[in-house]
Amino acid sequence: QEAAGAVRKQRIDLGDGVGMDLVLIPAGKYIAGSAGGSAGAREQKVVNIEKPFWMGSCEVTNRQFARFLPGHDSRVETKNAYQFGIHGYPMNQPWQPVVRVSWQEAEGFCRWLSDKTGRRFRLPSEDQWEYACRAGTDTPLWYGGLDADFSKFANMADAKMTEFASDPYTVDKPLVNPPKHDDWIPKDSRFNDGALLSAKPGSFQANAWGLFDMHGNVAEWTRSVYGVDPYRPINGVDAIRLMVVRGGSWRDRPKRCTSSFRLGYRPYQRVYNVGFRVVCEEP
Repeated sequence: QEAAGAVRKQRIDLGDGVGMDLVLIPAGKYIAGSAGGSAGAREQKVVNIEKPFWMGSCEVTNRQFARFLPGHDSRVETKNAYQFGIHGYPMNQPWQPVVRVSWQEAEGFCRWLSDKTGRRFRLPSEDQWEYACRAGTDTPLWYGGLDADFSKFANMADAKMTEFASDPYTVDKPLVNPPKHDDWIPKDSRFNDGALLSAKPGSFQANAWGLFDMHGNVAEWTRSVYGVDPYRPINGVDAIRLMVVRGGSWRDRPKRCTSSFRLGYRPYQRVYNVGFRVVCEEP
């Protein structure tokens, strides 16, 4: 372990020269949810995080996930045009966050990592996730409000998304002044974070607790069940229940990337913009 200002870090060896950085999240209390019960968010409630825990400073990458499941493919994203021999924009580069990974596979990675290290790795609960995302803040996003310039802090749907309307004969040549039926992806065109798809984890500024990409980039699985009462504990998981996903992605505008916004997907679903990060809970 090493000290880095107020952030405590440690590195986990995944083998073959691949590592994973963790940061220590302190214990404490916070107000979870959103005032007025905004769309997708829980109602506000005080939550007590009784013990500190370690959390991945970044989302798990394709390179890291391949140590567990070498055959996984995060695939590509198609363009908003006909494609002649061009398969789309890659999501499967080693440095990109893994996506199209089911909750079950993310859980499997945590079990594999636990067996490898002799420590207890899990997906974060949504209480842990939101607490860590906020890092002591009470604004919709840790760096400010919904109208704040996110270009240095998060990879979200922005002016760059216009480039999805591109020349069908090339890999990445955007159309000049594309018509609206080609440039249709909802976005906040006031800002440009420079990333068309998912960016290399850690490309944007970290929050006060040393966590990168808690807003945007890729959405993240948690171990919590999405239900009518999110505070009611449910033992066990089956294919019927929805599991909570947090954080939003490169495809979402800020209102879907807030500290409190939540979605639910089936444990077996492999979603194009959903990945995960891990926590390590010491005894």
